[in-house]
Amino acid sequence: MRKNSRRIAVGGMMAALATAVLLLGGVVPAATFVGPALAGLMLLPVLAEGGRRMALGAWIAVSALSLMLCADKEAALLFAFLGWYPALKWQLDARLKGWRSVAVKLLLWNACAGAMALMIFFVFRMDQIIAEYRQMSRVMLAAFALLANITLLLYDRTLNIAAALYLRRLRPKLFGK
Repeated sequence: MRKNSRRIAVGGMMAALATAVLLLGGVVPAATFVGPALAGLMLLPVLAEGGRRMALGAWIAVSALSLMLCADKEAALLFAFLGWYPALKWQLDARLKGWRSVAVKLLLWNACAGAMALMIFFVFRMDQIIAEYRQMSRVMLAAFALLANITLLLYDRTLNIAAALYLRRLRPKLFGK
């Protein structure tokens, strides 16, 4: 009973913290891209304490809340479409090794980013974001896509480091050995 209460409390607190980080996107302009990445890091304790299902549930809850509450809809959409990554990264790593893991991660990431772009252009009709993309040249868009893929690979490494720090240093202090 006590362990389940702890899992639920960690899940709720980290989901609230991730939502708060995404809400800062309306205040800090650079938070459009940084906010979803930091919110994804907030799912690591949920994953460690409650497992993949709870982490995916927290991602769904944070996505729904951020889409309803955040002033920066682009940041909310980024998290809604790409925030699943921290919860499923280790499963992909366990099933696939080496370059296959990297290729599948990049393929999934780009498919989700493409689906998000299609939603922005054709469903939500977010004119400000559409205007920003139309001002970019094709070379600039290609560079932007390449930079996004490099950022995913760096984020993947950051998740490994953050998970190790949480499990080795922070978890024992919060919950004992």
